[in-house]
Amino acid sequence: MKICPRCGSKNVDWIIPQNWSVWECKDCDYTGPIIDGDEKIAKEIKEDYELKLKIEKSKSKKDKKDKKNKEKTENQEKEYEETECEETKYEEEIECEEELTDEEIERRLDELEI
Repeated sequence: MKICPRCGSKNVDWIIPQNWSVWECKDCDYTGPIIDGDEKIAKEIKEDYELKLKIEKSKSKKDKKDKKNKEKTENQEKEYEETECEETKYEEEIECEEELTDEEIERRLDELEI
């Protein structure tokens, strides 16, 4: 029996009659040489293929979670930097205000009353 070497499927077609080694698996889209085997070999290949797919899916979920956590951390760092920048600006304004002379303070107070 003809078996796909990637997924163990028997659902394979010989796609180019002029080239005996080019087959196509209808289940996993594999294209290339095919193997001859029995049910036992097909089952082993299929089990390995399904395990590989589960691992890849798990890795993909982990990568997405890691990416989301990284973006969250970057956003938190950005917010912290913005807050820190605002605090620094406010502190500079206060320092600037402290440098005012008594006359300048009185003048500003007079402006506020008007």
